[in-house]
Amino acid sequence: MMNWTHVHLVLNHIPVIGFAVPIVLLLTAWVLKDRKLEWLSLQMFVVFALLTIPVYLTGSPASHHMREMPGISQEVIHRHSNASDFAFWTMEALGVFSLFTLYKFRSSAAVPPRASAALLALAVTTFGLMIWTANLGGKIRHPEIGAAIPPEQMRFVVGRNPSWPNAKISHRATS
Repeated sequence: MMNWTHVHLVLNHIPVIGFAVPIVLLLTAWVLKDRKLEWLSLQMFVVFALLTIPVYLTGSPASHHMREMPGISQEVIHRHSNASDFAFWTMEALGVFSLFTLYKFRSSAAVPPRASAALLALAVTTFGLMIWTANLGGKIRHPEIGAAIPPEQMRFVVGRNPSWPNAKISHRATS
């Protein structure tokens, strides 16, 4: 049976991974001077702002569930929660600004370049915040994310790994 943590983990990938698509579309629209692509990217910003709402709303119940588990850092949960507040409200601001732009310039030949540039800057900022927040969230249950192994401690082993019968190369950290 799914709990709020599971729901949150399933949903949180949507605004992080998928959000690159409208950014690329907006950049492509600029290069090609294509109003339809520009319009589509703004509509997608609004959709992603809406899709982020359930991710944000499932975060609090998920954090309460995780706090009861042994070995979970309250500090890491708190950092993720604070980052999510900032990322969420930035995403919602982008959605509102995009919706306003769609309405205001609905009969124009194109969105003014300043407005489009501001939307792109806000979208890239939002994307960075969403990635940062997701990374902090990953550290709640995956401490290995924060513990990078220096390249000099990595060595490659040629051979077969019994857990991956078709794999011929694996890597592991040396002590």
